[in-house]
Amino acid sequence: MGIIQKQATRSTLINFIGIGFGSITRFIMPFVLEQAQIGILLILDSISKVFIVVLNFGYNLILRKLFPKYRSEKNGHAGFLALGLIISILGSLIGIVMFYLLKDSYFGDKLNGNSLIKPFIFLIPILMFFRILFMNLDGYVRMLFKTVLGSFLEGFVSKIIFLLALILYLFAIVDFEYFVYLYCFALITPGLVILFYAFFITKKITLPSAELMKEHSAIKYYILFGALTGASGAIVQYIDVLMLEKIIPINAEDEIGVYSFFFFAAALIIIPHRGIAKISAVVVAESWKDNNLKNLQTIYEKSALNMLIIGGYLFIVGWACLDSALEFEKLQSYAYGKYVFFFLGIGKLIELSTGVNSEIISASEKYKYNTYFNFLLATLAIGLNFYFISDYGVLGAAFATLVAVAIINFLRGLFLFKAYQLIPFNKAFFKALIVVLIFIAISFVLNYNINPIIEILINFSLITVIYWLVIIKLNISADINHWLLKLKTRFIK
Repeated sequence: MGIIQKQATRSTLINFIGIGFGSITRFIMPFVLEQAQIGILLILDSISKVFIVVLNFGYNLILRKLFPKYRSEKNGHAGFLALGLIISILGSLIGIVMFYLLKDSYFGDKLNGNSLIKPFIFLIPILMFFRILFMNLDGYVRMLFKTVLGSFLEGFVSKIIFLLALILYLFAIVDFEYFVYLYCFALITPGLVILFYAFFITKKITLPSAELMKEHSAIKYYILFGALTGASGAIVQYIDVLMLEKIIPINAEDEIGVYSFFFFAAALIIIPHRGIAKISAVVVAESWKDNNLKNLQTIYEKSALNMLIIGGYLFIVGWACLDSALEFEKLQSYAYGKYVFFFLGIGKLIELSTGVNSEIISASEKYKYNTYFNFLLATLAIGLNFYFISDYGVLGAAFATLVAVAIINFLRGLFLFKAYQLIPFNKAFFKALIVVLIFIAISFVLNYNINPIIEILINFSLITVIYWLVIIKLNISADINHWLLKLKTRFIK
């Protein structure tokens, strides 16, 4: 856990700084952009993500299964970098062809009408390429135990660029068209930078070695299951936005704008997962290589505990301050959708509190079960979204996502227990869960009927101080207490 703790701490610190900038950006977006304009950003983001999770072709699965076997600086790690580039380019080309074949059927009604999305359709293939590149090459870099840069690019740099773009648009330095270009630049920057970094840290650049190519049967198998897992996972993750677009024909972009405001806010809760899961995936792969179930159990427990504590804090602060934020005149039109944040946020907490279950399954010999679970869940997600969106609009989409996330994590946890007797829950976890639930209950009643800015500051300060004092005094997580003590030593002398 030493490697995980050290690099995850750095990544989490970077991501927390990014949370600050991200929170500022999400808060001021509705003051600067119309609901339909916010909806455009979410459409560009979601559609390009649908393609990247399918068309990365399971390269990260290949890394987890084979890279530990071929790790060697002297022979350029058997050409895994070149293999990642080949798979990324192939996936991007197929994705671009698929996009243009599907473009008219999906966007036909939009392209024939007066829609804000029309001038920006061409950006989706560009986003697709660079995001596939980042997803795959960041996986390669992580297998070399270099997780900080990916977190820095995705969790900090992209958010800074987005915030600067929003400020430029606010002061009319750029118009909306150029603002969208800058937003897309923020999304592609991580892929561009990680490409150069991957070449920089690879001492010897080679084509895939003959030894690696002898694994072609296994590689093709991993590609197939990686693509299938990605396809089903894409349905689960992004079906809400895509079905909102189709099921709500009137003012769909406005509705998506409301949904995206709370969607982006809830997405901040999952940030702790990035730093911990990225490096955990590497150590998990090594543990499976050595069949070290004891180490896997330790990783599983600590990841669930620490992510619940950190994610719980982020959700509680967000929920406690949300009503006050929605009192601002510019945000009042979003108020009817506030439970979108609640449902999505609870879904994120469930995902965090079940630890790195997906990473453990993916690196095991039974990795294909991730695909089976996702396909079962994808079918359920489509049905749930169709029913709940039809009757409840954006609130229905958020609730359907919550149910979907709860089911998949329950199935993964049950599988790991049945197959390997691995379970993420211990006494410390349940202590943390009780603390989180108590603070969630308290957050419902923190309303003073005063100036909303003052109310936000009071709620944020009270929760931050009391929550972390309780966590520290109860000594729930030795890792978090040690981390906070190091921060205190470093900054308070």
